[in-house]
Amino acid sequence: MIKTEKWEKVFLGEIADEIIERIDNPSQSGFELFVGLEHFISGDLKIEQWGSTKNLVSAMKKFQKGDILFARRNAYLKRSSIVQFDGVCFGDAFVIREKKDSLVPGFLAFIFNSESLWNYANSYAAGTMSKRVKWRDLAKYSFKLPPLNEQKRLADLLWSVDGAVEKQLFLLRELKQLFRIIVEEKLIFLKGKKIQLSGIADDSTGGFIDGDWIESKDQSEEGIRLLQLADIGVGTFLDKSRRFITEETFHRLSCFEVLPGDILLARMPEPLGRACIIPNIGCKMITAVDCCVIRVNEKMHNKHFWMYFLNSDFMRRKMESLASGTTRKRISRKNLERIQICCPGKKDQDRIVRNLARLTKNMDKVLINIALQKQIRKQLINQIFGGKS
Repeated sequence: MIKTEKWEKVFLGEIADEIIERIDNPSQSGFELFVGLEHFISGDLKIEQWGSTKNLVSAMKKFQKGDILFARRNAYLKRSSIVQFDGVCFGDAFVIREKKDSLVPGFLAFIFNSESLWNYANSYAAGTMSKRVKWRDLAKYSFKLPPLNEQKRLADLLWSVDGAVEKQLFLLRELKQLFRIIVEEKLIFLKGKKIQLSGIADDSTGGFIDGDWIESKDQSEEGIRLLQLADIGVGTFLDKSRRFITEETFHRLSCFEVLPGDILLARMPEPLGRACIIPNIGCKMITAVDCCVIRVNEKMHNKHFWMYFLNSDFMRRKMESLASGTTRKRISRKNLERIQICCPGKKDQDRIVRNLARLTKNMDKVLINIALQKQIRKQLINQIFGGKS
């Protein structure tokens, strides 16, 4: 139990300032790194992603190493992190700098990731479309601040937990890279008879199947699920869309039913050609026109092998070379079917899938460790500054 009786109650504005330093021409500013909304990850203490200022034309805010960037729009998403480099950021972020002699360097990052602060920020967010927090309100947030020696002890503890998270993230990146290398090497040196890609399809479908053209007027609030591009991840079913049609519409438009175990491929970016195996989601399914259904002949082929194959860099380059369009490129079903491939026997496919499954299992274990360590970090922060974990 952390004893806080002797800690001093302070307002956020007493220990930190909002820094407003405008950079009118970021691409010519001498700063190379840009942090946008897309570079935040909810709950992360540090900014680990960034972009380039090369093509920026709008004015930005300047920040320096050690500052906190706080996304003031839609505070319920909890996006606030410390930066470890100098650069510029989008205008809808607060640049917050700790006052000297008030805080141990970096301690502010924990304050800004406590549940208590987020609850306060959300209670003062205002607006109709996207609610925003004002610094004048955030500066009035009060909490108990430990003395500097206690801050140092707590900071060492919390950063050590964060360091454990970073080690696991590094391991995950290495495993993903190994997975990619194995997939690419296996595919480049594939042996087997040469066939068109459509040859992996079940005879009952006669090849690959385009999704159905479903207009807005044909959709309903419940019924048969309409799977869309947003549902297709790279090897993962994302389950993001919430569109439906009625049974009557299904029969009237002669829709094709997607079954659990089918491979769904995105004929449009990003990225083009990504594919996943559809799980059993508990309802009847169809898919949209820019998706392609591949029902694999499982007597002759391993559907997991072909899911890995379709998501490989090797295959993506082939698909991108056959894509067409001016604004958003897409690959046609016919061009997709005609791609020439070397097809190994099912035993070889099964062996490759077993090897990749072991690697996937290890990645899943690392992901569980990361989630547990992040939860520990969150609980510690909330014990110190209040709020439910």
